[in-house]
Amino acid sequence: MRTFLRLRGDQFEEVKREVVREQPLTVYVNGERFLTLLCSPMQLEALVVGYLWMEQVVTALGEIVGLEISEVDGRAAVTLTRPVALPTERVLTSGCGGGITFRIDHRLFPKRRSSLRVPAEALAERMKDLFAAAVHYQRSRGIHGAALSDGERLLVVAEDVGRHNAVDKVKGEALLQGIPTEDLILLSTGRISSEMLLKAARMGVPLVASRTSPTEMAVGLAEQLDITVCGYVRPGSLDLYCGHALDAEAVPPA
Repeated sequence: MRTFLRLRGDQFEEVKREVVREQPLTVYVNGERFLTLLCSPMQLEALVVGYLWMEQVVTALGEIVGLEISEVDGRAAVTLTRPVALPTERVLTSGCGGGITFRIDHRLFPKRRSSLRVPAEALAERMKDLFAAAVHYQRSRGIHGAALSDGERLLVVAEDVGRHNAVDKVKGEALLQGIPTEDLILLSTGRISSEMLLKAARMGVPLVASRTSPTEMAVGLAEQLDITVCGYVRPGSLDLYCGHALDAEAVPPA
């Protein structure tokens, strides 16, 4: 908890509340230093597992035989079942905190083929559920949330100072809980940028919905990969940028 001053009109008042926490976490794979993530210090196991899967360092949870995390040292030591050549060609993303990805080429991803259809009102309800489940956001604001949903309920929820980290965490939690991510909905409180869209593609997600907007590059990639992108999701309204996963009754004819 922190005590700070809040200005209202011409008067300051003393406020005591939680402030968003952020820390570095350096990931070692088979004893080799991989990279350092700036993240919120919760769900760190899910973050490491999800990030390694997203970057194709691992393809399944069973390849990880050891994972030790020390919040005091800011260190995550991962042991795999086999030697790996860690990727080195880094791309600095537009994510909060300066995210890093190694494999951003959209040509590595197949087009989505999904029969998922979701009513617009269901998206608004699940976004409402995400904000209700985002306990750290309620305490401190200034933090992002992400969730996976089947349209009826939230299956996995994660929060982080970086919106890309939150997505890695939901994938990590899904792996840890044995939940397949194909044909689910990815919900985010943050902007949908290109790396966010490609994370969704890697998970097999055919619909990405956000409380805010996508970038032009994200929409272009979504069109190529046949992923539906919805922004500014609110009760009774949303912006449909591309895709076919919204229920036909909710989409006006072309």
